[in-house]
Amino acid sequence: MKKNYGFTLVEMMVAISIFGIVMTVATPPLIKFLRRHQSKDAAGIVMGALRKARSSAIHEKNDYIVFFDLDRSNVIILDDDGGGNGDPASGGFDPTARGNGRADAGEKVYGPYQLPSGQVFGMIAGSTDEEGAYVTKPVTFSGSPPRVIFHPNGSSNEEGLIFVMPELEFRQQEKGTDRMMVVRRSTGSVSVQRPNYD
Repeated sequence: MKKNYGFTLVEMMVAISIFGIVMTVATPPLIKFLRRHQSKDAAGIVMGALRKARSSAIHEKNDYIVFFDLDRSNVIILDDDGGGNGDPASGGFDPTARGNGRADAGEKVYGPYQLPSGQVFGMIAGSTDEEGAYVTKPVTFSGSPPRVIFHPNGSSNEEGLIFVMPELEFRQQEKGTDRMMVVRRSTGSVSVQRPNYD
């Protein structure tokens, strides 16, 4: 007697229905987990750019500037050396362009370093810094666009905070999805900390 192996149509429909229910229940938490993981990646991109700028400023003995483009969710690094690799003997060097805070002919620009898709410079309303003062913007450095300057001694021109988070959670103001980076003025060191909320 010949045996037939396989599934009946009813068994297939039941299996597909169960799979559909599992996917319906599991997909939203999985997507949320992936967005939170991407916010760590976004913080890593910003931290990498800041550390590269600081290290290059020390090594090359001239200012490096990190610009934050809040609308495009990216960062750009400028080697503000006056062109010609900062060498006064070079024909491409312009002493008036050195350290002037903008990209001039012959100066190197690195980036833009883009945040992962769906990630923005954003924060939760009511966030506070380490001293308990309210933070009113996701990048607290001055300038338009906001910028931080690293000097040859490793210090920065000012102390500041940078917040990144998933755009959807930013719009919904969902706590716990944001990452806060702190740049110290005296040392130029960069660290990631947990934001505080009022």
